[in-house]
Amino acid sequence: MIYKEMPQEGLLVTQAADIPSKELRLEADVVVVGSGTGGAIAAYELARAGRKVIILEAGRYVPSNTFKEDLADSMQRMYQDNALQTNATGDLILMQGAMVGGSSVVDATVCERLPKDVLDIWQKEHGLDNLTMEDMAAHYKKVEARLAVHENEPHEINDCANVVVSGCEAMGWSWRPVARNVRQCALTGHCISGCASDRKQSALVTHLPWAMAHGAELYSDAHVDFVNMRNGRASGVEGRIIDPETKQVVSRFFCDAQLVILAAGAVQTPLILQKSGIGAQSGMVGRNLFVHPFVTVIGRFPEPIYGWRGALTGVKVDEFRKPENGHVLMVSGLAAPMQLIAQGELGEGDSHVRFMESYKHYSALNVFVHDHGQGYVHWTGDVETGEKRIDWNLSRDEFAHFREALKHAGRIMFSAGAEKVHLPAYNLTAANNVFELDKAVNQIDYGTLGLYTLRMLSYEPQGTCRMGKDPFRSVVNPWGECHDVKGLFITDASILPSGTTVPVHMTVAALSSYIAENILLKSSSYFWS
Repeated sequence: MIYKEMPQEGLLVTQAADIPSKELRLEADVVVVGSGTGGAIAAYELARAGRKVIILEAGRYVPSNTFKEDLADSMQRMYQDNALQTNATGDLILMQGAMVGGSSVVDATVCERLPKDVLDIWQKEHGLDNLTMEDMAAHYKKVEARLAVHENEPHEINDCANVVVSGCEAMGWSWRPVARNVRQCALTGHCISGCASDRKQSALVTHLPWAMAHGAELYSDAHVDFVNMRNGRASGVEGRIIDPETKQVVSRFFCDAQLVILAAGAVQTPLILQKSGIGAQSGMVGRNLFVHPFVTVIGRFPEPIYGWRGALTGVKVDEFRKPENGHVLMVSGLAAPMQLIAQGELGEGDSHVRFMESYKHYSALNVFVHDHGQGYVHWTGDVETGEKRIDWNLSRDEFAHFREALKHAGRIMFSAGAEKVHLPAYNLTAANNVFELDKAVNQIDYGTLGLYTLRMLSYEPQGTCRMGKDPFRSVVNPWGECHDVKGLFITDASILPSGTTVPVHMTVAALSSYIAENILLKSSSYFWS
């Protein structure tokens, strides 16, 4: 095996500034659109097998030695729409990475396998009998080993998390350490700003450089507009190289390939398909959007907690993960002030100053509720000048689960000694003791279709190009290939047939590994040279 020599630092990424011509023509065995977890793993497996791979990433290249551990800077450079990508009504912020390495660079590192009951639903309702627990376990095991996934050890659980442990123990509720994809964590607490020490095992420091060592080429600032087809088969992609600073089109590119893999994310991938006119048979492209929404409950304690010190995520509360509770998951972690500003917790003027003076006294629980795929992502207007629209609103049932979960989270905080609990409502509701808690939560009203009720975020959009056996109810088949177009695969979170009820990172990684393995097993069907 011959390996390509890699630089001591950074990656050899071709960026907008490196493109000299108005037209760029590329050719590969495989073109991968998107460089996050799903794209990077597929690119690595196929490059390692000897295939010529080109990776196209719409985001910019941000080397980890330029990370500033400053969330404001990271939002500007590394997040989709400067971390202001919202649903159409603006009460949900969808946080996605928009850089080389994708969301894996800015996620909170929480790793978990798909529960058996969810996989059972995939098999029974979507015909995915090929995805057995044994097959999935084998791919989980492989990617977990490569990404150093492990349960937090005691030194990785900070005081923000210890408060949660104390509250759970007092209530008699189940908790356990979270598993994270971090190797020898430096405990700086800046996971969602990018890991400057390269301890987080994101695609930026694992599968992308590994793929490039096997000859893969990587282009950033490359916005794919269309999947091209020839005789009913994917034949490549085309789009524009756009300067990330000036927003000007530097060049138009055309990439011919024998196989196309879309891994641009659950918002962007369906938009590419829609602009390409692919997926009309099922009418499912962009539909079935799950977001796994979460809100943040903040407790103020009399003694300093310094909740931002140490690993960002420490423990999870799994007491309420039953279906009747809305599959509620709680994860400890105090966000940087910049993210709390986006949620509206910090107020403004004098109230903001008072909040920040008390910041060292806060701990936080992030409360996730399973949603039901009622969202829709679609493109409106001209291919180049149009815009995306993300329709998703909280249902009444989901709101009810959130409201009960807020009461549980508040009790954990008060049981640990909190003197005040801030609730994530637009009316800045708070409780000063446990006796006020239920009344304060009940004041949060569902209102008109749940709009502007809770300050919600999502790091995990999924399901917009779902996988299934029935071509009239799904977009890709059980092996990730589009029903409508041969030679076109999808390996990101859009293919998940239903909400995972757990963080999606490891499931996307395992499915990408599974799909790449099956492509290689049937390589004679996809490659003619």
